[in-house]
Amino acid sequence: MSHFLFAAAELAPLLRQQGRRFTTGYLHLHLRGEDPAEGTEPWVLTYYHGRLLFSADQPLNAPILLRRLSRFIPRLNLDWPQRVIRVLQQRLLPDNSLAELLEMMTELGLIKPGELEDALWLNLLTDFDRYLFDRGGTCYFEVQERVAQEAPIGGFELEPLLQEAARRHDRWAELKVAIPTLLAVPVVNWDRVNRYRLSDEQRQKLHALTKDGQSLEAIAQKLCRDRLEVASLFAAWAKKGLVSLQTPPDLLQPQRRTSITLLAVDDSVVMQEILRQYLSQYRVITTGNPAEVLPLLFQHRPHLLLMDIAMPGIDGIELCRIVRSLEAFKSLPILMVTSRDSLLDRIRGKWSGATGYLTKPFSESQLTAEVERLLAQAQDPNSRSLRGAQTNSPSLWLGSLSPFGDQAKA
Repeated sequence: MSHFLFAAAELAPLLRQQGRRFTTGYLHLHLRGEDPAEGTEPWVLTYYHGRLLFSADQPLNAPILLRRLSRFIPRLNLDWPQRVIRVLQQRLLPDNSLAELLEMMTELGLIKPGELEDALWLNLLTDFDRYLFDRGGTCYFEVQERVAQEAPIGGFELEPLLQEAARRHDRWAELKVAIPTLLAVPVVNWDRVNRYRLSDEQRQKLHALTKDGQSLEAIAQKLCRDRLEVASLFAAWAKKGLVSLQTPPDLLQPQRRTSITLLAVDDSVVMQEILRQYLSQYRVITTGNPAEVLPLLFQHRPHLLLMDIAMPGIDGIELCRIVRSLEAFKSLPILMVTSRDSLLDRIRGKWSGATGYLTKPFSESQLTAEVERLLAQAQDPNSRSLRGAQTNSPSLWLGSLSPFGDQAKA
């Protein structure tokens, strides 16, 4: 499996050059943000016989496809179509294909002729607006023949998509002066409107779009319209002085970061994203490469290290021993986050120097509670003896394995 590295503005040429390699399956992209410490953002392009079919943060499946379709087909957001769709999903999936589900939705009038193709085309272009020209990262292609059975349409040729994406990119650049961010809230200048020759229909439209004080992004989603179309409309109104765009104050100030930094090590990009979402109140730095751990530790001096056991190359147990051997990190809280739940694995984790052990799958509350506990212990000078007892006492460190739970204390 070939991996590709690309810088900002290099992704479109890469898609053109490697088009023959991308047949039927998923192109997994890991996109870097402006701040390297933020980790990467997942993006998945679904290919069908060399043609682009779908774009999302995960491979093509029924729930994510229906959510994306409802973004561009207003009818699917109504109550009765949603009830019908739930019934169809229960009857047709997973025994039947996604294509059959969409065919039934078309037969029932939930999707009109041409709407599916238009929505999937706009879905691709919307994500291209976000990622195609301004983000670098890495990618690899996963052959997945199941897409051949799931594909609802034949897909789109790459070149027309890239040409339209380039046109939109130029248009977004023109709009940036008037629309610095889609999170801006339009406010009507009614004095100017009253002096301007607008029809009653135009006044009603202007009022309806702005009366709730929503951002341009929220307006586009509410209308199920193309973000570029909505931005162009309000840019024209702003140019005439009919509206002003107010940016929330917190967007104008540099984003304040939490003072607590966590370093999470897991070779699964999905798990990295889960950790970032569950621990969003902290600054979470992620990596899937054990070789990057020591440089990141010395660079960012995190308050807690989360680490999987099973990783390519050196495993988490050995890596934990190495971290513990460094004077600067002898007291650093280390939480093993792993799917290995045997007594032997827990003992190996304990003796390697881990402070805590959490098994997958876990809930958000379980993870945050364990992280908060370890951080509180590290910050409380009176808990040092307790931490030592937990590190050295198998009965305390492995207490959760008791078959009797808390009843054993009675």
